[in-house]
Amino acid sequence: MSSQIENGSAMNDEHRISEDVAEEVHAEVVHISQGGAGRVDADTVSIERGGAQTVVSQSAEITQSGVMFVDADRADVGQSSIGVLVGEDLDVTRSTVGIAAGSKIDAKDTRIGFLLGGTVEGRPDIAVDARVAAIIGASAVVTLYVLRKLFTS
Repeated sequence: MSSQIENGSAMNDEHRISEDVAEEVHAEVVHISQGGAGRVDADTVSIERGGAQTVVSQSAEITQSGVMFVDADRADVGQSSIGVLVGEDLDVTRSTVGIAAGSKIDAKDTRIGFLLGGTVEGRPDIAVDARVAAIIGASAVVTLYVLRKLFTS
């Protein structure tokens, strides 16, 4: 259980960060507005115009923010930049994601570097998906095999 003092009163099971940076936050509900955190571990996380290095949550809502790593069962991301986004149900709108992996991904007006997803809805701009990664991997294996045969004969 975490608590925070805001305007002189303590709030149990909820942590709010405004215009400040916290190293680690553990609570049931975390709200970050124009602030940041190193690691956030909570049932519900809301980040608006802020940032975090790592977010581990059942439900995360990230708006106009930047996060390096998100692991959430359900994540709603809007107008944000995410390094790695992992979860069951991901809804991403007008954002940039380096690596996205999820069972169900709904992406609109989004750029994704590498995508691994069961069901993908919307039309994300994907640099590398699972099919392209398989082709690249197979090509690399064949190339290395041929080079080995050429230089060991």
